[in-house]
Amino acid sequence: MCANPADVSLPDPRYLGLARDVVWIHLQSYRPDRAGHTDAFLWVKDVDAFHDEVAVRGATIQLPPTNQTWGTRETGIRDPDGNVPILASRVA
Repeated sequence: MCANPADVSLPDPRYLGLARDVVWIHLQSYRPDRAGHTDAFLWVKDVDAFHDEVAVRGATIQLPPTNQTWGTRETGIRDPDGNVPILASRVA
């Protein structure tokens, strides 16, 4: 496991990334308005395919698949408790 895998020499108390094998979990607390809700970031092979699969099954889409300036394509799915896990794949 590794905290802040991008640069462990510059820790940020609002961010923690954990990695083991092919699983990465990113935890952050940048948004005080989300206090009491969990934010999670998960890598998937194809974010568009994942989005299409869960949208057809009635998922509440908070963020449609979107290319981000930091090189990922992300979608956010709101669960019944108000959590919005972000799923992403790298932009080729």
